[in-house]
Amino acid sequence: MNLFTRRLAVASLLLLGTLNARAEAEVVGRLNLSLERRGGGQSVVADNASRIGFIDTEHITPDLFAGVHLEKGFDGSSGAQVGNGFDRMAELSIGNPAFWLSLGRFGSTAYLGITDVVSLHNHDTGISADALFAHVEPLGRKLGVTGKVDAWTLQLVKWMADPVSGASGGNAALLAYDRPGLSLAVSSGQDARRFEHSVRMLASHAGVDVAFYVEQDNNVLGRGKRLAKRAALAWHVGPSEWHWNEGRAGAYRGGAPGESGARQSTLAYNYNLSARTKVYALATRLRDQGRLYGNWSSTAIGLRQNF
Repeated sequence: MNLFTRRLAVASLLLLGTLNARAEAEVVGRLNLSLERRGGGQSVVADNASRIGFIDTEHITPDLFAGVHLEKGFDGSSGAQVGNGFDRMAELSIGNPAFWLSLGRFGSTAYLGITDVVSLHNHDTGISADALFAHVEPLGRKLGVTGKVDAWTLQLVKWMADPVSGASGGNAALLAYDRPGLSLAVSSGQDARRFEHSVRMLASHAGVDVAFYVEQDNNVLGRGKRLAKRAALAWHVGPSEWHWNEGRAGAYRGGAPGESGARQSTLAYNYNLSARTKVYALATRLRDQGRLYGNWSSTAIGLRQNF
């Protein structure tokens, strides 16, 4: 089961529930810490998007479910809160297993359907997270509808303008196909002045996963249009996983002086101690030929546990 499928399963938990009138709230989350040696000789204990959340589902009728999903981030290296309140997730959903409505703050279609799937080695978190993909869709002030028929999932999202930040409203769509051994997705998001369009594939066979995406965006990180692409390979041998991940972004056509392309490379090894806990090691580097992304490199060893 790939990451996108697991995220859909979590969303389905909001709707499926049990035959009881009310289910007990489920605590979910992740603690992910690493010891990193960064360029320049600095050593740090770093957090990699640790989080905690709550899922509660009510079975209203045999064909109607309602649920909430609350989630907040925290810095596992210090215990301090990251962000404000439940700013990772504050989703209210109602519907049935084939069609449901979501309101509030919830994950980006492009993140869940594209980048989180292709970044196989550390769930697109921490210093080796994808720095090149251009995201348009925000997390909050959203209305979403999701339909699921057999292997196909369609999600349509609209977000409202934010008068405080001045951000404009927009819309996004994700169409995904998921079968054992093959997962495909197409994503699109746009607001008043920006857009991103992307396609993604994940194929699995005989312990080998191959994934890639291609994205075109306009005015998201720079000015003009730009093409970004990423490929990943994972080789599973028993509890061990060997990972390679390579991303490249071109320069924005018609961009400002000094803007150029970038390349991001990661090699990683994961060892699964159990279904929920793994240790990992990685080496990652970002080389920016311009000034949009920055430059960094790091080696890290880490421990990740889901709960």
